[in-house]
Amino acid sequence: MNADDKSKLKAYEELIGSLEHTNGLQHRVIETQGTVVEDYQGTLVHDHDVTFYKYGTGHQECLAHVLRYLKDSMDNEKDRTWNRQMHSLIQEMIHYRNGLSESEEPDPQTVSEFEERYKTILSIAGDEYDYEPPGKYYRDGYNLYKRMKKYKKDHLLFLHNKNVPATNNEAERLLRKYKRKQAQAVSFRSPSSIDHLCKCMSMLVLMRRKEQTNLFREIAEIFA
Repeated sequence: MNADDKSKLKAYEELIGSLEHTNGLQHRVIETQGTVVEDYQGTLVHDHDVTFYKYGTGHQECLAHVLRYLKDSMDNEKDRTWNRQMHSLIQEMIHYRNGLSESEEPDPQTVSEFEERYKTILSIAGDEYDYEPPGKYYRDGYNLYKRMKKYKKDHLLFLHNKNVPATNNEAERLLRKYKRKQAQAVSFRSPSSIDHLCKCMSMLVLMRRKEQTNLFREIAEIFA
């Protein structure tokens, strides 16, 4: 990469950083106003949106989204090797975490090895983009590399804390039930009615998590 290419790449990085900062300060703040995110004091599992980093006490980037971004990079940057290596590593890390029993904690040595491989692959990505800069019409792979480097701990938090899932898939699955309500021929007379629905749906989810729970009996006892 010559001096001119490096200068252009640096300017592009500064532009992206500026746009992310502007989005976070202007219209994206509105999206969180009046939601539970404003006062939430736990770990947020989310797709990459810098606004979320202003809230919560910890963050885990949804790796299901990251895997899709890596697959997109693999399809559009076939000459790169880092994206395939990272895709394989993330799948391996998720498989390892999912294979732990409820009483089993992640092995520190194994986690350390995963982290070293993660950093090595990002180093390969840096070398590949230095040797051949991202193209004019596709920069998503390069942006992903920069994100994964900057927010490393937020991609790997699930390896250190068993209470943190690797993806937000469960939340999205539960949300679909509410989204289907929007497509039905029903209406809510007030925001409190929507609040009641969400609380009832949350209650049912928690009941189903208990082993050998008779859902009908549990609900009957509540309204008895």
